[in-house]
Amino acid sequence: MRRRMGLGAAMATLLSACAVWTSPAAAQIPNRPVRIVVPFVPGGTSDIVARILAVGATPYLPAGAVVENKAGAAGNIGTAEVARAQPDGTVLIQCTIGTCAANPFLYANTGYDLQRSFAPVILTGAVRNVMSVSNAFPAKNLAEVIAVVRARPGTVTFGSSGVGASNQLAPELLRGMLGINWIHVPYRGSGPAITDLIGGRIDVFFDNLPSILPQIRAGTVRPVAAVSNERIPELPDVPTFRESGLPELAQGLEIDSWFGFLAPVGTPEATVNALNTAFNKALEDPTLRLRLQEAAVVPLGGPPSRMAGQLRSEAARWGEVIRTNHISAE
Repeated sequence: MRRRMGLGAAMATLLSACAVWTSPAAAQIPNRPVRIVVPFVPGGTSDIVARILAVGATPYLPAGAVVENKAGAAGNIGTAEVARAQPDGTVLIQCTIGTCAANPFLYANTGYDLQRSFAPVILTGAVRNVMSVSNAFPAKNLAEVIAVVRARPGTVTFGSSGVGASNQLAPELLRGMLGINWIHVPYRGSGPAITDLIGGRIDVFFDNLPSILPQIRAGTVRPVAAVSNERIPELPDVPTFRESGLPELAQGLEIDSWFGFLAPVGTPEATVNALNTAFNKALEDPTLRLRLQEAAVVPLGGPPSRMAGQLRSEAARWGEVIRTNHISAE
């Protein structure tokens, strides 16, 4: 004979069940989807990383996470929008080397102040970069590329996914190191730049490995150098800048693109910590880590202080490069 459960026992059972399924974030983040703003067009590495993290963190957030692309002004439009958002933990900005290290030195007014407008949440991942050329370009390796640029000053073009992106900073750094003269052609994201590289409308493109790797593997573009001090595992036959044989590049060239999330300043510390915990849990998941690794992204993670340190060190590095090489957003 089944015994009827008393009211007290029933309530205790219900509360116990709630304790099991309620995540720590539920008490600190409103029960609305966390909106992750990617300040670039869809399809680039920044977008890929954000979408993988949004799916992975959904089980650890009260109402999951969604990605919204808000492109324009080299990422400044979307980033400034989040700087003005309600600081309640339901909106984050996807931070990149461009928006969070270069843009403040390239633009008189970005619409945000990295130190005053945001609270660091988490450093999510990083990717290697590779220098590729159009199949129509008459050079098979890095030394030959530089020789062509020197022989045809002011005519060889390099694309970027936007002013201030790592794929502008790398060739601009080379301009200063080697004294070469080539032409910058900015695009609104990697996708359009890759299309024009394949079509031979630009000559050179430094890009994040995840977005250019499929084209390299398909043979539609030709890689000439890994922008790293070690060869990239996915492209073991592609030499580094140090291996180019050029004396000026004997020390190599290393530029990793990185990604992370920031919240509007004023977001409660407990909410920032809850968000950090949710995304760290996602980054610990073997399935998500595999998805990132398949996209050639190195998973990172860690406390908010790690992201804060990344912002400080990268702003110092690229601010100096931009000033020394007189790089302008104009």
